[in-house]
Amino acid sequence: MAELLLFAWDHSTQSVPRPSRAALAALPKLYDLITVQPDGWRWGVEELINPWFRALAWPGVALGHVQALLSPLLPAVDIDMNPITYWQYRSFYLDLDKVPGSLPISAWFADASRATPRLNLTDADPVMIAAVKSARMPIAIPFGEL
Repeated sequence: MAELLLFAWDHSTQSVPRPSRAALAALPKLYDLITVQPDGWRWGVEELINPWFRALAWPGVALGHVQALLSPLLPAVDIDMNPITYWQYRSFYLDLDKVPGSLPISAWFADASRATPRLNLTDADPVMIAAVKSARMPIAIPFGEL
């Protein structure tokens, strides 16, 4: 049984000034998992009202099934051990558009008023987690930037 804190802010379009390419790669991205907590976790006001976060309760999913989503995407290196891609905050994200009947989830995620501070998904299981888990694409470092 798990509760997830998801990132709901897009730094590339919403942050002013816009962060550099390297900073954008390292920052959390839309739908990134920030943390996973046991079912019934008491989220603080900061998580429940901050426009950058969304708390999602999935009582049917074990903590272990979503903890893999917490791993970063490490940079690829060339033969001389120089990075050729940027380090990224997470290597996977939850593509909530893939959840069956995802219209209520999409509307809840996009609701900046936070009318429903925590959404409870009752029909989730490990198969659904696998279906919505998407890999982040590596971001190449332009030649000569490092």
